[in-house]
Amino acid sequence: MALLFAAALHASIISTLHLEPATLKAFETYIAEFEKGDPAVFASSGRLWIDTATGMKRNSWLAGKPVVEARENDNVAQGSIHHFSGSIRVPGAHIEQWRKALEDYPDYPKLFAPDVTSASATVEPDSSPADQHYHARLVLTESTLWMAVAYNSLYDARYREIDPKRWSSRSESLSIRELRDAKNPSAGAYPEGDDHGFLWHTHTYWMARERDGGLDLQVDSINLSRPIPTGAAWWGSKRTREAVEKMLNDTRSAIESVR
Repeated sequence: MALLFAAALHASIISTLHLEPATLKAFETYIAEFEKGDPAVFASSGRLWIDTATGMKRNSWLAGKPVVEARENDNVAQGSIHHFSGSIRVPGAHIEQWRKALEDYPDYPKLFAPDVTSASATVEPDSSPADQHYHARLVLTESTLWMAVAYNSLYDARYREIDPKRWSSRSESLSIRELRDAKNPSAGAYPEGDDHGFLWHTHTYWMARERDGGLDLQVDSINLSRPIPTGAAWWGSKRTREAVEKMLNDTRSAIESVR
């Protein structure tokens, strides 16, 4: 069975796929609906997704462990949307430490290795102390036993102050171009939207809340990719879940390194 899954996924690497306007529209609709939910609730009330958790999930979070939950992992309009929410509590941490860690883009290759191999950012003209605005360029990599993929990517990222104890951020991909050879960047990239479709678009949201002697964090990763091969939905789910959990652990380590 595992070999059949691997064969299906390997076949999807061989063929390229065009990102259709209807696929992008479905993703944009999903994003708009999500932004009416968790980010809006956090801005108005300070509540996070984890606040409704109970039992072992809540206890794990209180113990400082990352807790991750699937929100969406299904095909839609000739594509697939993968959305996971994650949360972690960092005792003794402060908002400024989180901001320093996430806004230090040149340090990303060290903080978020091996997923980020190169990173830089420019501050946009409309940036202000309470609304930090960046354009960030990242080289992303993904490796498994059967494939290696790399991307040149450009993101629009904003970090906004809600009040002195609450900040949020929204990072949207403006461009993601898959390299033709992950190990040889000089080979160039596929035309955007005409590649293997492993990552067409991505939005990342952070919500940070300082209270009770620590920092509560929520991250939402929402990705658009090619349709999930029949029988392999577990792969897209597993990949995104692990990425969110790693993001939380890496961010906690980055925060602790700037204390």
